[in-house]
Amino acid sequence: MALVDYSSSDSESAVVEASSATAKKRKTSHDKPSDESALPPLPAAFHDLYASTVRVSTSDDPTLHQGRKRVNPHKAGNWPSHLYVEWHPTSSQRTTLTTLLSALQPVLSPLSVDLTSFLVSDLGAPQPLHISLSRPIVLSTSQKDLFLEELISRIKSSSVAPFDLAPRGLEWHRTPESARSFLVLRVASVGAISSATTPAPRGGLENEDTSTTSNQQQGKEQQQNPQLTALLQRCNSLVKEYKQPPLYAFKANNGDDAFHISIAWSFAEPTPEVKQRTEEIFTRHLSGRTRDEILGLRVHVDGIKAKIGNVVTHVPLPVRGKIA
Repeated sequence: MALVDYSSSDSESAVVEASSATAKKRKTSHDKPSDESALPPLPAAFHDLYASTVRVSTSDDPTLHQGRKRVNPHKAGNWPSHLYVEWHPTSSQRTTLTTLLSALQPVLSPLSVDLTSFLVSDLGAPQPLHISLSRPIVLSTSQKDLFLEELISRIKSSSVAPFDLAPRGLEWHRTPESARSFLVLRVASVGAISSATTPAPRGGLENEDTSTTSNQQQGKEQQQNPQLTALLQRCNSLVKEYKQPPLYAFKANNGDDAFHISIAWSFAEPTPEVKQRTEEIFTRHLSGRTRDEILGLRVHVDGIKAKIGNVVTHVPLPVRGKIA
């Protein structure tokens, strides 16, 4: 059978036409800002399946973790655990927080403060943020399943329905056990913020000045985080039954303003000058729009997370009017 004879120019012409059609198609798809190309959001349970990093060592090797040390060293038969509220900021919320960190870093660098963001992983992937409801605790193999069952039961009977939180200030927080300083957004219930004319002073923890000028001021403190406080009391009660330390120890008749979201960390001490520079950037040098966007962030809470070992379980809050 004879081969079909065609000129090289015909072949080149076909390639050019095909390339042009492909380029036109790509250009059209990029230029059209439709939702057709947008991927659907991942289900919430997906994040729990891939919430843990790959274990690269069973010993405490700070060089593998940016100089950080384990609070509870690895030991066979022990399950490091943590209870917390998880927040996945949207793309626009993440941009707002990144703008804040970008404004702070050049001001804090002369003070030997290097910020490491919690917003993204070492590979640049978005990371969830959290509000702790326990310290890092340790459960034995024989305890972990019963602990989780008890936690689910107590949260289910808490009568705390899903709620929203909002930032109310930016502060530094130092933890002796980890030898790190954390840049945190203090949070409060949206209802408490909208009902208060001015922010209540920080207080409510042991080893802190919790004096108030009047019973009315104490009442305001009690209203800062009623839902988180109710959840924390149940978590604290449970972990103490397992001979683990509670997260916060409240004084009688005092509310709590210690709940926070960590957005960055540093090994540097939060000296008075570091705190002053941070406050100046947040209150004076950030554009009013960016500051309002930060204070306008909303964190929806519909459950808590229980991380036991590498397994994360979502424990939903009871929904009013819903029959279990």
